[in-house]
Amino acid sequence: MTMLNKIKTVNKNPLIVVKKMLKNFKQFKMPRYEQVRWHIQTLLTESKWDENTPLPTEQEFADEYEVSVGTVRKAVEKLVEEGVLMKQQGRGTFLKRPNFESSLLRFFKFRDKDTSYVIPTGVVKKVMTIDADDIINKKLDIGKNKALIYIERVRIIENTVMLSERIWLPKDMYLPFATLAPEDFENLLYPFYYKACGQYVSSAVEKLFFITGHIDPYLDNGTQENLVKVCRIAKNLKGDPIEYRESYGLAEKFSYEVNII
Repeated sequence: MTMLNKIKTVNKNPLIVVKKMLKNFKQFKMPRYEQVRWHIQTLLTESKWDENTPLPTEQEFADEYEVSVGTVRKAVEKLVEEGVLMKQQGRGTFLKRPNFESSLLRFFKFRDKDTSYVIPTGVVKKVMTIDADDIINKKLDIGKNKALIYIERVRIIENTVMLSERIWLPKDMYLPFATLAPEDFENLLYPFYYKACGQYVSSAVEKLFFITGHIDPYLDNGTQENLVKVCRIAKNLKGDPIEYRESYGLAEKFSYEVNII
């Protein structure tokens, strides 16, 4: 049994969606490889693809979509370029999970007592369901009356809070979180989003600001201390916003680093 047939057996919905998309795309003059690229992305999203499981072979995709292997290869290469997929020699093609922790270290440099660079541990302090917020709902591109899951989280090194975070999620996408306690959450949130709710973070857009006059209960800062505020909108494979986050850190910890090749 091929991988695509296994998907049909376990869950018929993903391929039904793909077939409907195929019919819709035929109405437009879109290159065939672009059609296949969108089909593969939809399959990954609708089937909640396991990142440790290799994708079907290019031949299997070609047979399913009735296109040449070359067309499938071009579609897959496009997804690799976009950071959605990755190829592993001798193993196959896999769903790629972006390393958002490296994004954090682009703005802040944290050292432990041994002066080595480290990534802070995440600890959820508060989780609750809240009413819709006009500004947040607009950022998440959801209905203005849609309820939200609100999370407060800190990032800690050696019992010291280095970052304070506020996170808003569309409740409809994260229903299991409505009944969880803070201690139920894992250190890394994005893998936990996928495991608990099937929400896969594929990309994110970040904006950085320097602010004053903001008192954060977790950072224990003074009103005159400068803070760095990083605003992030995380998106799924379809490009839809699935998380809005505000991270606060002391400006003295700020350090921007980029490699130009």
